[in-house]
Amino acid sequence: MKAERFVRKICEGLKKIMDPDRSSPGVALIMVLWVITILFVVVLEFSFAMRTEIQAARNYQQELQLYAIAEGGIERAVAELVYKHDARIQQMRRNLREEEVPPEQREWITDGREYSLAMARGDCTIRIFGEAGKININQVSDTTLRKILTNLVLREEEKRDIVVDSILDWRDPDDFYRLNGAEDDHYQSLKDPYHCKNANLDSIEELLLVRGVTAELFYGEKKGDEPESAEERVEPVGLKDIFSIYSMGEQIDLNSAAWPVLRVGLGLPREIARLIIKAREEKRFENQLDLMQRVPEIAPFMGEIGRFLLFRAVIPYYTIEVKAKAKEAGAARGLKVIVKIDPQEKGGRKMIQWLDVFS
Repeated sequence: MKAERFVRKICEGLKKIMDPDRSSPGVALIMVLWVITILFVVVLEFSFAMRTEIQAARNYQQELQLYAIAEGGIERAVAELVYKHDARIQQMRRNLREEEVPPEQREWITDGREYSLAMARGDCTIRIFGEAGKININQVSDTTLRKILTNLVLREEEKRDIVVDSILDWRDPDDFYRLNGAEDDHYQSLKDPYHCKNANLDSIEELLLVRGVTAELFYGEKKGDEPESAEERVEPVGLKDIFSIYSMGEQIDLNSAAWPVLRVGLGLPREIARLIIKAREEKRFENQLDLMQRVPEIAPFMGEIGRFLLFRAVIPYYTIEVKAKAKEAGAARGLKVIVKIDPQEKGGRKMIQWLDVFS
């Protein structure tokens, strides 16, 4: 409406200018050229504004579609996990021979491998990590923590000891320093001061507050020698991939342990970790004897890691990562949630954490 009124006023002014009784022909021509120029600029600006609004509306629509696709992936993963904890469904699956179950109906493995889900407007990839396949950061010992950090990246003794002692100081209830640790006075001396927790971590992201824990150490850094096969993760490996606050202390459910936990948490060679991941595709490991029969190459390492292995851990906490991609464009949207599978909750699950991940 404003644009129409503006054009109407210009037209009225143009009529006055064109009146031979009020203006000379030369002035009228100059004024007409100016008016045409102004109209051209107005139309151009109006066209640009419309294109911007259309593009913004299209982007908003695409964002909503991608978010809906990602939510659909979360719901599908949760449904698989509910089935995994349903005794009746598990009994039905045990009664069927492996060849009788179509590949698309087999139980999903919660070791971080990718599953694909196609939808009308796009596709999504889903990864489920069983928290039972990680090490509990609130219960890990000094020795195990030091070994894991050495396997991960911190082979420099001083930096490693700072991180280990600071984590232990962060979670213990007292104000006494370990040799390389940090307590309240250190954190209060920072530019943005805060208090030392002196209690168990309430989320794994809390590690980022601890002295010596950098973003690179927590999230991981890309390395040139990372595995590239389909069974193995190629993303950077950090503390977030190895530790949890929901798991069973230092013991790891081998059937849920992802590549980073096998390689860094247990310290297994790349080939052994690959064989374990491959063997789990056929069926889960029942016990140590079953493991050694199906992956005999692990025998030399059992004396060191045997006490850390579990095979039937009942930990109902899972991390689900979903990445949705549009079919028509390269846009993507991700979601990351931590869910507890609990029959007492509505829908059989309880969302513990929900994070939007933009790509």
